[in-house]
Amino acid sequence: MTNQKQQMNDVDRRKDPKQQRAVVTAEAITQATQQIIIREGFKKATTNRIAEVAGVSVGSLYQYFPNKQAIVRTLIQETVTKAAMRVRTLLRDLMDEPLEPALRQIMTLLLEIYKENDFIIFRILDQVPELKEYTNNLAIEIYTYSTNLAFLEQHQADLTVTDIKTSLLLIERATIHNIEYFLAHNPTNMTEEQLIDELTRMTLNYLTA
Repeated sequence: MTNQKQQMNDVDRRKDPKQQRAVVTAEAITQATQQIIIREGFKKATTNRIAEVAGVSVGSLYQYFPNKQAIVRTLIQETVTKAAMRVRTLLRDLMDEPLEPALRQIMTLLLEIYKENDFIIFRILDQVPELKEYTNNLAIEIYTYSTNLAFLEQHQADLTVTDIKTSLLLIERATIHNIEYFLAHNPTNMTEEQLIDELTRMTLNYLTA
């Protein structure tokens, strides 16, 4: 039990930065970690190397993070939080819009977000598998669930599905899986516009057919 608690502490921040200077320092550390992992791999991302690239002392790094795993977890959390905020904002703006064009805008934003954050959201845990247990709840769809559900309920008159919660789960998983596969492989050389068309059609047909 003690070891488990210690492991949990090892992937948590030591403290959250409050002052602007501290925020800038913490952001420099997370961004440096991302750059090193992408270019050189996780094993090369030692705390000394991270501090060097971030332009801070190792002592400053340890004020905020106990190790590089904690930095990666923070990087994932911050990426997901910012992305979720963008999705929630769009969903609120689309509450009273017709379903089909609203879905198209949502799919367009999701592709943009996942494309921008492909490595952090989809691939970084392949290099840091020990963090998977501690990042299970760090997913955009978890952070946006209540707004996603409110959006579907707002358009309930257009829907033929009866179990909206289950339908939402299936839509989320199908959309994320297809975007991830498109970004990683795209075996049919589909364009981004074609993918958005297909995701919109797939979701609309499922919800209203």
